[in-house]
Amino acid sequence: MRMILSRNPILALGILGVAAACSSPAGGNDSDEAPYLVATTSIWADLTSLVACDGVFDVRTLVPPGGDAHAYEPSLRDREVLDGAALVIANGLGLESTLDDTIDDVVAGGVQRFTVTEHVDTIPVGEHGGGGHDDGHEDGREGDDPHVWFDPQRVSAALGPLGEAVVAAGGDRAATERCVEEARVTLVELDADVDATLAAISDERRLLVTNHDSLGYFADRYGFEVLGTVLPSASTLTEAGPAQLEALGEEIRAAGVPAIFTETLHGNADAEALADRLGVEVVELYTDALGAAGSPAETYAGLLRTDAERIATALGR
Repeated sequence: MRMILSRNPILALGILGVAAACSSPAGGNDSDEAPYLVATTSIWADLTSLVACDGVFDVRTLVPPGGDAHAYEPSLRDREVLDGAALVIANGLGLESTLDDTIDDVVAGGVQRFTVTEHVDTIPVGEHGGGGHDDGHEDGREGDDPHVWFDPQRVSAALGPLGEAVVAAGGDRAATERCVEEARVTLVELDADVDATLAAISDERRLLVTNHDSLGYFADRYGFEVLGTVLPSASTLTEAGPAQLEALGEEIRAAGVPAIFTETLHGNADAEALADRLGVEVVELYTDALGAAGSPAETYAGLLRTDAERIATALGR
């Protein structure tokens, strides 16, 4: 059983049907404590547990389920946890920019870091054409979209390099390689399930309007277009302007989009007001963090399946 620890109360986290994990308050690395890995977000903690599935390491998260990595401010306790980690797993591309200085200091002190987006093909913010990946794209380019977990194929590409980092941190090579292969099989199945769920949506209805620019990789993988976003950024640390909202409203009317997709992370007042004015539905998605225990998105697989089901229901009518 993997242990994913956060600063929230204990949370049960099933890992893609492969392993079960729980979340409890993170503390310092006492001498009698098992070695542990720290992921910046609950999503990457969940996925790291797949790669470190042999029980050598506990896996912890800094930003808890339901937390916003864009805005999370690290505490002194977080710094202690990072200092004691065998490996820190970060998303990169500015997702957890408020954590960057603290992680840089920890790495300067000798802690190893693995940055996911350095190992996958990335796309620029706002490039949301469907139909597959641009294989010639420069990986990890500054300014690219950080939300790579919305494409299971990209996640799968990162698992091998992450496994190597886990081995370098003290993991058993044979066991870790076996975990990686099992995780890849599970992700293939997850990808197929999501694709099948979305099959009910006709091509002309594959238009997404979201709260912030978080579904670019989802659109790229599954053949959607992101028509627009309420917050004009890949970060939640922005505000919507009246002129921009008016222009977005006109696009929604012209395209006949039936729903605006908001998020569980924070308030969506502007999106809800716009939807109310246009007479369209508001549908809440899980985006940058897992849901709480007992929610349909308490795992990465649950998050992706739940979002696909809600999108299919809203657009597939």
